[in-house]
Amino acid sequence: MMGKFMLAIFMLEIALISAFSIQELKSLAARRWETLEKKDENLICTQMPIELGIVLDSSSSISNKDFRIAKKFLNDFLEQYDIGTGKNDVRVSIITYGKGIYPQDGFNLTSYATKEQVLAAIDKIPHRQGLFTDTGKAIKYMHVVQLNNSVVRPEAEKVSIVITDGNAQVKKETDSEAKSARNDGINIFAVGVGHDIHDEELNIIAGDHARVTRVDNFSKLESIKESLARKTCIKKEKPANPPMVKIPACGEVNPADIYFVFDPAQLGLDAIAWTTTLISQTMDNMDMKNGFQYGVISGTCPDDAGFDLDDYNNVDDIKKRLQAYDRSKVKDLLQYLGTKAYTAEHGGRENSKKVAVLSLGKDIKSLGDLKSQITELNNQGIQVFIADYYNQNIQLKGTTTLVGQGSSLVSQDLIRRLCPNINSK
Repeated sequence: MMGKFMLAIFMLEIALISAFSIQELKSLAARRWETLEKKDENLICTQMPIELGIVLDSSSSISNKDFRIAKKFLNDFLEQYDIGTGKNDVRVSIITYGKGIYPQDGFNLTSYATKEQVLAAIDKIPHRQGLFTDTGKAIKYMHVVQLNNSVVRPEAEKVSIVITDGNAQVKKETDSEAKSARNDGINIFAVGVGHDIHDEELNIIAGDHARVTRVDNFSKLESIKESLARKTCIKKEKPANPPMVKIPACGEVNPADIYFVFDPAQLGLDAIAWTTTLISQTMDNMDMKNGFQYGVISGTCPDDAGFDLDDYNNVDDIKKRLQAYDRSKVKDLLQYLGTKAYTAEHGGRENSKKVAVLSLGKDIKSLGDLKSQITELNNQGIQVFIADYYNQNIQLKGTTTLVGQGSSLVSQDLIRRLCPNINSK
């Protein structure tokens, strides 16, 4: 809202100096906004959330015409606010007074849900022309009933605007009720209309001359619309820009040497394709590019290779060699993993976590008891995961099973476990 007001002033200046050149106008605009920025560089101004309690004089000293002008002023004034039921919206209540108070004419914070409803309700408020000025009673009702701590939002500022043209007959009551409301956290702003009301009366209501505004007559109320809105806006310290904090890559915090282990013969063609995709997806992830090393153990060459024409000269020796292709090599792969794979000779790093991702085929019963090998790997500080392509719900002590509908979900699960700090970014 304050930005709109400043823009209006600036546009007025433009109109007054229309004879200037375009370049001069641009220069003026730059200086205007530079001045505003410097003026407000340590403050921001927000008008929400606010609980706004209006106290409006409806005594006989005010003519019907002036009372209508007062209501129009309130509508124009409230147009500047976002009024509603949202968390950050302004909510409005109003109480009129003269000879006592007139709750039947006013409304509370929760009476209306939209700005349109609030403005329409103000339009309908009658002028009671009370033969008294019970300002103290009206302030008490605004405080105790309408802006009571049980009905206001804890996060909202409590603000009240008292509009009156005369002095209260019971000055002591006005003083005590205004102090009580202010002590309860309600910022009261007093608007005095005409010359009959004393400065002392307005200061008693507001408690601070800085929260007092005077106008000569009701027609002049429109002239204070923006300035009163600026006064009632809530000023808070502008939050300092937080320093740029570089979030280290996962591999910088948790470097790891990762081996993917699988036996092609035992795994099957579809599962091999799935496993190689899993490896690619893991390596391609931005969080896994730095600080990680990757290796694959899928055979114990040269035993997995074929043989030349002159390697064997009898059928028995060839059959014995062929038997090696019929048995699972998973145990041999795990043996190699635990004895050689992480050594410096094969690229292992002393201060990096040791990780193995084991893909197993469908016939896991043929693998025999892997518990002892897994336990040995754990004892060597190797963290073992099982990528369960066949969704067999494999439960092996010392391992973590990764299950997902598709290799990408399994890859994400693996990365999340290796990089627990990713979720906090």
